[in-house]
Amino acid sequence: MTSTDTGQTPKAPGVGDILKDIQAEVSNLIRGEVELAKQELVPSARKGGIGAGLFVGALFFLLNALILMFIAGSLAIWKWLNLPIALGFVIMGGVLIVVAVIFALIGLVLFKRVKGPEQTIAQGQQTAEAVKTAIARGNAAATAKRIEAGKIEAGKIDAGKIDGNADTRQLPGAAARS
Repeated sequence: MTSTDTGQTPKAPGVGDILKDIQAEVSNLIRGEVELAKQELVPSARKGGIGAGLFVGALFFLLNALILMFIAGSLAIWKWLNLPIALGFVIMGGVLIVVAVIFALIGLVLFKRVKGPEQTIAQGQQTAEAVKTAIARGNAAATAKRIEAGKIEAGKIDAGKIDGNADTRQLPGAAARS
């Protein structure tokens, strides 16, 4: 026989039970999100790693080609301007330093424009607020169920529970609610 067969109402869950349920649900939600992120990111990371390796290989060959071009440029300066060979390399080195400074300044300007993940932070704060609100509502619902179970309703208190008398007294401000 169940409690409904005997006419008894099932016991309402307590605040602790509700908070444990909420904690379990939040943990399950977070675990699910992490698992989904892993499933999405692992194949992408693998492809990205292969692509990055190929990109590094291409940069290696490009760097070697640039070194050869710089040597050729230094030799061309030496030959066309009839300067000592060392001066041709110094001039090419100076040109490369000027180009590097220009790139560094442009990179610095672009780096200063980088912003943090503002939408992600805002979404995280909204999620935290939603969880806090849900916990507060759960606490309020659990408190309301305890009040009903303790026979305290609409501003009246059963004095028989306190000192054995069966009279009922009005709480201050309860008359306005009735």
